[in-house]
Parts: sequence; structure tokens; C-alpha cells
Amino acid sequence: MRTVTRKASPKARAGASTTTGPPRAIGRDWAGLTVVLLAMFMSQIDMFIVNVAAPGIQADLNAGFGQLQFVIDGYVIAYAAGMVTGGRLGDRIGRKRTFQYGVAAFTLTSLLCALAPGPGTLIAARVLQGLSAAVMTPQVLSLIRAVFVHERDRARAVGAYGASIGAGVIAGLVGGGLLLDLDVAGLGWRMIFLINVPIGAAILCAAVPAVSESRSADLPRLDIAGAAFTAVLLPLVLIPLILGGEHGWPWWTYLCFVLGAAGVLAFLRWERRTEAAGNDPLLPGRLLRAEGFPLSMGTVLMFFSGNAGLFLVLTYHLQSGLRQTPLAASLVFVPLGLGFIAASAACRRLAARFGTGVSVAGGLVMAAGLVAVPAVTGLDRSAQAVALAAVMGVSGFGQGLVVAPLVDTVLTRVHPDDAGAGSGVLNTVTQAGMAFGVAAIGALYRGFLGTNPQSPGPDTDSADFAQAFDLTAYVLAALAVGTALLAFRLGRVPAGAATGNAADGGGGTGAGR
Repeated sequence: MRTVTRKASPKARAGASTTTGPPRAIGRDWAGLTVVLLAMFMSQIDMFIVNVAAPGIQADLNAGFGQLQFVIDGYVIAYAAGMVTGGRLGDRIGRKRTFQYGVAAFTLTSLLCALAPGPGTLIAARVLQGLSAAVMTPQVLSLIRAVFVHERDRARAVGAYGASIGAGVIAGLVGGGLLLDLDVAGLGWRMIFLINVPIGAAILCAAVPAVSESRSADLPRLDIAGAAFTAVLLPLVLIPLILGGEHGWPWWTYLCFVLGAAGVLAFLRWERRTEAAGNDPLLPGRLLRAEGFPLSMGTVLMFFSGNAGLFLVLTYHLQSGLRQTPLAASLVFVPLGLGFIAASAACRRLAARFGTGVSVAGGLVMAAGLVAVPAVTGLDRSAQAVALAAVMGVSGFGQGLVVAPLVDTVLTRVHPDDAGAGSGVLNTVTQAGMAFGVAAIGALYRGFLGTNPQSPGPDTDSADFAQAFDLTAYVLAALAVGTALLAFRLGRVPAGAATGNAADGGGGTGAGR
């Protein structure tokens, strides 16, 4: 991807502003997009692949259930906690440079995960891997915002971004099962981390010629105190969300929520004081005041809460209710990922014509698929798995229709100099929504089932699992309708004038400016 700023004569610039508009992307830009999306794909895989490998890890390292939870969740918590700081770091020192640092660290920490001799070492390596992803992945949307300044190019790039997310889900759920079945060189679960090493090395090599540098024109200083706030606050909220349901919501979870709420207020006050003093806050007020930005974050939160909840309850239903193997259960998710990818590809043309109306339609398609679940769960086991795969394909198509236009809407409302911070906030809200969805929907599902789905009582049969899944599907359908309503409201909010004019070089500065 080339630098955003192009030198041209005054006459050429005048012609571009009146006839051609913002510059179109060139071949190098698309090559660079492929490189950064491969990194995004790799980080998505590692969010899901460990769930498939969990039994093997537990047996090989003699890990307890609590330790295994932190192997899975330590990555997510660190990922979310470092996202805003990682995005702002890219604004400051350069998005390409920060991206390369993140990829190198992710590759190294993946190797550390593969070599871990015990559960404690693996937990530490997974936390470091999550922090590395937090440095790497915010740069993806930042670079898209900075480089693809033409509306059609940006829509196409965001569609590819959405497709990479769907592909990462499939590769994480299915690829993990295949790698474990192949048991390459007798490495077992360690191969799911080792495979990142050659991929990361390839990304680093390809990024040198393909990805161009961009950074904020303001060159903001890093808000160390703000970074410390987010490093503490997000784990303070996410840890009880992730672990609270499993432990019956003990007193310390509520204490964490109270301290987290107080900490958020203190953090926002600090950010206002930092900006009032003429310094650079981690979250610029310009970003938080952008027209529709808070509403778009609410839409993202609701959407990903429902998605994460669906993944959880469908996994329980397939493995505990229908007694399917992890690999067989993961295959049911394949149509969901394929539908997501297909819709993301179609969004380029649809979003150009209908805007956020595509996200509205996507939410309604998701709801239609989820409402059909009770008609499927009454079938026998083999037919039910096939029918559920088809329903998930419909739901996945709806999800793909939501994501790309929604992300594009968020990017257009973020000032180019705040691209890193905006990308970090978007990714942080995404992770927080997923954690909240797993906790809230998981607790609701357990309530409907009347027992722990991981170790159900002897009186719990497949019909009980089906009923719990049916009731939860109605709740998830309501969340999908809520996402559609928020997207509709977002489409009626004007973008405002604070996002900058890409045609005037507002996409950030290139390395040579």
C-alpha cells in the first residue's frame, strides 16, 4: 500500500477535486491489503483454535480447568486491554512500523506458546500473544482508513476485511480439528501455535515492499497514564464477565464491576483534563464527539454480544446435546463462515447503493435464521446437524451483511488523524461485546437448561438441550432485531464535518512528507 499523500501539480489537483475526486487505489495498495489482512486472519484463528485443542492441552500439561480457562481467555483479555494503546501507537510512530513490531512479537510469542513446558508458562505466553495482537491488528483498519480514500475502494477493502474475519472463524474451528487429527510429527496441540511462525515470517517479509507508512499529521504523544488506565480497567471488567458465570457470580465479581465503573469515570475525567491542558489524550475528544460514533459503538457491542452467545450455545447443543465430536461440531459452523464471506464480498456493491440499509437487512436476516431454530431442533440427530448447518449459513450471511457496512460507517466518522485510536476503540468494543455475550447468554442458557451444560445431570436429555437452545435462539433473534434498529438509527445520523477530507490529504501523512 502506497503512502497516502501524492504530489501533483496545482492543475492536476484541481482537476482531481472537481472531476475525479479522491485518488483510486493502485496495485501496490491491494497487495498491501492482502498482507495486513493475512495478519488479521492469523489473529482471528488464534481466538478460536485453542477451544478445539483445549482437551489435548489439559491432558498433556496436566492443567486444571481454571488454568485452561486462562489459556483461552488470557489472550482475549490482553488483546482487548492493549487495543486502544496499540492503535494510538500507530498514529504516533507510524502504522506500518507498529504493524511490523506487532507481527514480529506475535510470531515470537506463538513460538513460546508452542514450546511451553507447563500451564503457567503457556498462560504467560498467551497473554503476551494477546498483547502482540493488540499492537498488530488495530493497524489493519487504520491503514485501510488512511490508504483507501476513494469510497468504492474503501468499501471493497472493508468487504475483504469482513471476509477475512469469516475465514478466520472457519480456519480456527475446523483447521484446529484437522491439525489435531493429522498430529504432524507427533506435536499434537503444539502445532496450532507453530504454524504461526512461518506465516508470521512471510507477512514480515511481504510487508516491507507492499505496505506503505502512514501516521497522524499531529504526531500525538502517547498518553502513558491513559494507557495504564485501559491496561487495568478492561481486565477488571472482562475477567469477572468471563469467569463469573462459571463460579456462580461470587462477591469479588460485583466488586470488580463497581471498581471498573468508578475507574471508567476517572479515566474519562483524566482524558478531558489531558486534552484541556493541551496534551494528547489516548481517546481524543474529537473521536468521542464524532457524529454517530457512540451509536455505532453501541451497534457493534450488541451485534458481537449476540454472535459470541450464538457460538457458545450452538457448541453446547452440538457437543453436549447431540453428542457430536469437536471436529464434527465444528463442521456445522462452516456454512456460517461461508455465508459471512459471501455477504462480505457482496457488500461492496450493496453498501455503495444502500449504505447502512444493508446492515439493517443483515440484522433481519440473522433474526429470521435464528427464529427457524425451533423448527430444526425437533429432528433426529443426523438430520438436525445438517439442518442447523443450513440455518447457520443463513445467519452467517446476515452477519456478513452487518459487519462490512457497519465498519465502513465507523471509519468514515473517524478523523484521519485518529484512525488508530478509532480502530482501537472499535476492536476493544468488539472484544468486550464478545466477552459480555459469552457471560450473559451463557448464564441465560444455563438458566433455561437448569444445569451446567458442561457436566449435565443424569436426568438431562437431548430434549432439554433442544428446549434451552430454542429459548436462547429467540433472545438472540431479539438482539439481531435490536442491531437492525440501531443500524437504521445510525443511517439517519449525518456523518458531520469532523472526519476530514481524504482528497485533501487528510488520510494521514506518508513517510516522505
